[in-house]
Amino acid sequence: MKQFTLEEKNEVLENPFIHIHRKLDVLLNIGKLLMECGADTNRIIEEMLKSATFMGIPHNYLNIHISYTTIMVNLLHKERSITVFRKTPVHVPNMAMINAVSKLTWRAFERHYSLTTYEQLISKLDCTIPVYPDWIKGIACALGSAGLAFLYSGDMIAFIVTVICSLIGYFGRTLSVRFGCNEYVGIAIGGFAAMVSAYGFYSHIEQDSLVYVLVCCTLFMIPGVPLINSVIDTINNHILSGITRAIRTILIVGSMTLGMAMALYFSPMPAFSFVDIKPHVLSIEQIIGSFTAAASFAVLFNAPVRLLVSIGIGGVLCVFTRNLLAVEFGFSIPGATFVGAAVMSVIYVKVSTWLKTSSTIIIVPSAIALMPGILYYRFLFDMLHINALSESGLLHMVQNGVTGILTIVSIAVGVAIPNVLAQKYLKARKERRIQQHLATRHINDGQ
Repeated sequence: MKQFTLEEKNEVLENPFIHIHRKLDVLLNIGKLLMECGADTNRIIEEMLKSATFMGIPHNYLNIHISYTTIMVNLLHKERSITVFRKTPVHVPNMAMINAVSKLTWRAFERHYSLTTYEQLISKLDCTIPVYPDWIKGIACALGSAGLAFLYSGDMIAFIVTVICSLIGYFGRTLSVRFGCNEYVGIAIGGFAAMVSAYGFYSHIEQDSLVYVLVCCTLFMIPGVPLINSVIDTINNHILSGITRAIRTILIVGSMTLGMAMALYFSPMPAFSFVDIKPHVLSIEQIIGSFTAAASFAVLFNAPVRLLVSIGIGGVLCVFTRNLLAVEFGFSIPGATFVGAAVMSVIYVKVSTWLKTSSTIIIVPSAIALMPGILYYRFLFDMLHINALSESGLLHMVQNGVTGILTIVSIAVGVAIPNVLAQKYLKARKERRIQQHLATRHINDGQ
């Protein structure tokens, strides 16, 4: 690949205002890619600033504003000011893209790319990062939901039936969106299709374990990544972005719950929202279920194939830690969940260096095995039937809601623990690496 000439190096490194509109366009492209692919706001800003350093723009010249649907960058120096922005209308988690953006900027430092080369490679990322086809995502969603059924004490029959019902729900949602339905309508249709099929099996097969099919067949629709990011953004003082992500999560889970409620409206409602999913014993089924759920849902987030096994092991690590603390030491679910997520994230920060990938790419999908939204949707489902609830049912609904919110916060804080504990160290290490690369930028000039 073409190296810098002396003129190009000086233009990029020493004068921020040369080709400034091209540079700002690169920053917007990076921000747009990361926001649409499910990165949290802190990470987006860090990657944009790292790119700005490569292109010779001092950080004190930049004002970056991130919202869920807009990336805005202002460059201010003395009396000169330029403001540009870009909309981010599509939001689909894509861990491979997040990883690729970070690696490309580091590669630009290491190989001394020209601005033109860097600009072209950033613009091509959208087309060059492979995405799993829909049929593979459908199978992965089904296996992930079935893994959770297995995790919550379901048997092999429940596992197989959950796979079937989740597939029906996934393709019901996918086809409705392809036919032009609103996204939330498509989610409601998917929830309806999955629950109708699950209730059909539950009604005609006398098997107690099939109640776990009703609990788990729609869990693939719960937006785990936006849910975790909403809390991470909020605790990092990116309030607007965090609240917007939270509202989108509520709309998705609410649409799914509405579809499920419609499917059960004319049938005697099974008490699946009262099914106990707390761990009471430690078993090999929990290891199998958590591995299957984490690795399968990672496919839905477009994690690279080579990382799926590592993500599955991360799911086992955080779930087994949570269950161990809850069963053997009497921890509450939110407390045990926090420790499980924190232990996994601390270990996986180091593992990510061995795997030569960004820590976020393996930590966030691994934490999804803790299923941050299951109590949340059960709370909303009970809300829809609040007039039919007894006093004990009403208390159970409130308990689901409070525990669900605390669990989500616990997962998000646990995932963020490495940055909280070692923020200065990690930032200093990254800065040293950048300065080392910048120091070699002109080493081959004149050759």
